[in-house]
Amino acid sequence: MAGLRLLLAVGALLPPILGQGLEEFFDASGDIVRGTAPETRLYWQSHLTTSRERILQAADLADGTRIVTVLGAGLGMEIPLAELARRFERLILVDLDGRSMLQSLRQVPTELRARVDLKVMDVTSFAGPLIEQIEQAVEMSSTSEEAFERFGVILDGLRAGDPPSLPKSDLVVSSLLLSEIPRYPFSYAAQAAEARFGVTLQTWDRSDQFFRRLVELSIEDHVELLAELVSPGGVVYFSDTIARGLADRPRAEAIRRAVEARAAPDLIGLGIADSAAGVTSAVNALCRAKHSPATEAEAFERLLAQFREADGRFFEPLLPIGELGDQCSKRGLELRGDPESWWWLAYPCKVLREAGAFLVSSWMLELRN
Repeated sequence: MAGLRLLLAVGALLPPILGQGLEEFFDASGDIVRGTAPETRLYWQSHLTTSRERILQAADLADGTRIVTVLGAGLGMEIPLAELARRFERLILVDLDGRSMLQSLRQVPTELRARVDLKVMDVTSFAGPLIEQIEQAVEMSSTSEEAFERFGVILDGLRAGDPPSLPKSDLVVSSLLLSEIPRYPFSYAAQAAEARFGVTLQTWDRSDQFFRRLVELSIEDHVELLAELVSPGGVVYFSDTIARGLADRPRAEAIRRAVEARAAPDLIGLGIADSAAGVTSAVNALCRAKHSPATEAEAFERLLAQFREADGRFFEPLLPIGELGDQCSKRGLELRGDPESWWWLAYPCKVLREAGAFLVSSWMLELRN
């Protein structure tokens, strides 16, 4: 199903986790980002710059400057932490990955760090208890069949609880967080089953249903938290990865040739190719240090936009936008201004041969009067 291959692939990068707490699991995940090669991060700059600019635009819209809360702060690479610390009296960073948040403080000038509160806590009402239930189900089972039967009981009882206790805020930032929330309990269950019984979670006939329910629950839970946190007159900045690509599809080579032909003027203008006839070889030579990362990133972004226009099936949906909009409306959160989208080249050198880019979209939200 949509998103499942990504979640299993990312989960496979993490160490075996049976008996590991939620904080340790997030910390292990943070190691992946902290360990990203510097040459890969060079391609992220356009994404980081756009994200920071959008967050500061949201800050401009907020009526007050007392408290800003950043949910899922992590390393804060795409968050303008120093500027937020200057504008607001109190900056609250929330994440289960305490080590990454400590590292993020390096962005904040020493004289402003007294304004920053680090809260190592779960931003959901359900992830911690759910992982405990999954672990107990595995430990109490002697076979995978027994474990999956217990997983089914857990699935049938999944409900949101009370949102975590945090102060009302003039600006609430949720950046690239929501689509990650269902990943952790699902990956935890997958790795627990693999470690104990040597079977994949996909052998359970309700695994797709389990993931879909986790996505639904995560959206419901997160939107309720956003609505609870934002003060009257305040603003929620919400962004997330809504699609991932490129993905292999039938007719891929024919579409690729058409895309490259349409993108030829852009690529020639960027100095990537000398002529339309040389576009294919020039594109194949990307990520070989022949051009600056900034130039190559722009070339990738233009190619991705052309692929998306040519055939949206090249991109794997990650977040059900309609369901997100319904939950926001239900909780009284209204869109302020127009959404904006851009590309994040998470794994730039993989973009043309497998899924390596994310489409990010961002919204400004406020409480309905």
